[in-house]
Amino acid sequence: MNKTASLHLCCHRGSEKPGIFSRLGTGLMAFVVVSACWALSVQAGDGGISQKDMEALAGARDIYHASCAMCHGYDGVPIVSGVPNFAKGERLDKPDKELLSTIAQGREAMPPWAKVLSQGEQTAVLAYIRVLDGDGLFQEYCESCHDLTMPALDEAIPKSREKLNNYAGPWELCSGSELEQIMQRDDLITLIHFLREIPEPAMKGEAQGIQE
Repeated sequence: MNKTASLHLCCHRGSEKPGIFSRLGTGLMAFVVVSACWALSVQAGDGGISQKDMEALAGARDIYHASCAMCHGYDGVPIVSGVPNFAKGERLDKPDKELLSTIAQGREAMPPWAKVLSQGEQTAVLAYIRVLDGDGLFQEYCESCHDLTMPALDEAIPKSREKLNNYAGPWELCSGSELEQIMQRDDLITLIHFLREIPEPAMKGEAQGIQE
């Protein structure tokens, strides 16, 4: 066989349909990719923060910035005198039902918002106000990498606030980072509390879990 014929034969064979082993290899690769995506979605739904959760957080933040920040401040430190200081937790010891009534009907210098914000928007903005300090920490330390999703917190981190306050670590918040060395312990606890509140129904404007 001459070189031309040999080259033609090689090119012809390279253009033939893939054999069974090639098809099996392609199928196996597709299976691995699909399995990996499924595993990531399970992780996000099993204690992690999904893209939907992050979108709800952004929506609640936007409501606060547009409707509340001009008096209460973007970071919860009031701009107008006589307004509760959310950064210090003022009035946030009140139950959700009382605070939602205040948002809807107004209080003292605060106008009523019932005709401006839907009930869902009122629920969402209150949920955001309760974790306002944690959002500031999240934007400073986490959002640059985790603006769409966030993995589940380590199982070793206590669930209750009381146990969390007495927890000495390890925190394992972000693998490969020096977050634990950079942040103050109180800020770590505030950030963890914030991360646990993001997936809650109230942040999406849903009424489940509203405190009486």
